[in-house]
Amino acid sequence: MDKPPTVTLVMNITFYILLSILLILWFISIICRRYRALTRNRLAVDPNLVGWPTNLELPYGLENRVIDTFPKFVYMGSDQDMDMKSMMKMTGECAVCLGAFEEKESLRLLPKCGHVFHVDCVDTWLRMHASCPFCRANLLSDSRPIDEGLSQAPPQVEVVINVDDGRDR
Repeated sequence: MDKPPTVTLVMNITFYILLSILLILWFISIICRRYRALTRNRLAVDPNLVGWPTNLELPYGLENRVIDTFPKFVYMGSDQDMDMKSMMKMTGECAVCLGAFEEKESLRLLPKCGHVFHVDCVDTWLRMHASCPFCRANLLSDSRPIDEGLSQAPPQVEVVINVDDGRDR
């Protein structure tokens, strides 16, 4: 039998060395990405934020009794008055699900920033985060403890919204 030419042997060795180097670099990049993500998560946690656990892998947001204190109302479309719309930052769609507000849907107003969302969407968000899903405003920014003032009934708020549909009347 003939021995393989030296050029073929060198090319095979070079190929396997390069393949090994690429696999090692790929493995190192995975480790680096995980380390950066872990470091970024540690830096993102504000230790003064009430409701954050010490275990970074299990973040949670507001309790249901806190969420229920935020006012909710029924959206009436373009039939509503303009009084309350000036107080709220209403975009016409929910920033959580990106669905447009439709008549007779229940919406919730976040009092700290004035943004409005579908009740189900924002309630789900607030159970996992203590911030507005649109502007990330801290909804527990005041210094009072969570339990203080929750024994009283949630405030009754009447919200009236008029959405300009672009038609001049």
